Amino acid sequence: MSEQDRRQYFRINQKVALELKSTNEDDTHMPPLPRQFDVSPNFLLLSELQEMDTESQLLLRRITEKDSQLGSFMASIHKKIEKLAQAIASNEMTISPTAIQEVSLSEGGLQFNTPTPYPDEGYLSIKLVFPESCLGLLLYAQCLRCRPNEEGSYTIAAEFVRLPENCRTLLARQILESQARERQKANLQLSDTSEN
Repeated sequence: MSEQDRRQYFRINQKVALELKSTNEDDTHMPPLPRQFDVSPNFLLLSELQEMDTESQLLLRRITEKDSQLGSFMASIHKKIEKLAQAIASNEMTISPTAIQEVSLSEGGLQFNTPTPYPDEGYLSIKLVFPESCLGLLLYAQCLRCRPNEEGSYTIAAEFVRLPENCRTLLARQILESQARERQKANLQLSDTSEN
């Protein structure tokens, strides 16, 4: 992917829990998701449910157009299932506060700091968890550059490789929701300032 293509993605700063493992290009061709992490079946539960949600949104909209009460009922059931899944996922994902860091994230890749250097053009298996939503993703990436930084660690820019479409959709959703929260926060601050 060219530098110009990478620049077309929306980029946000997002707090995530990040776990990395070196891998090789052959591994990225095997299954659609990295197998290098020992995760429970519930780890990807929210991801799978959100993927189903994306597929069912059009259907729910059509149901609501024909029968608004049935549509409201179905939306209510959806919220209940999502809350249950979040409760299950949050019990599974015990995240140490020290594991959480701010990364620069887009649908194309991410930039982050790490105490361990990784080789340029090397491949990584990434376990990415969004603490707010308990959404967990397993991804492959290629290290575009790894440079020492002022904190004594390394700043890595990595591009996702062979990213399944459902993962790209979930990343896009996380980015849009984060942008919406930031706009809402900015609007609240603006209205607080104007009231004073």
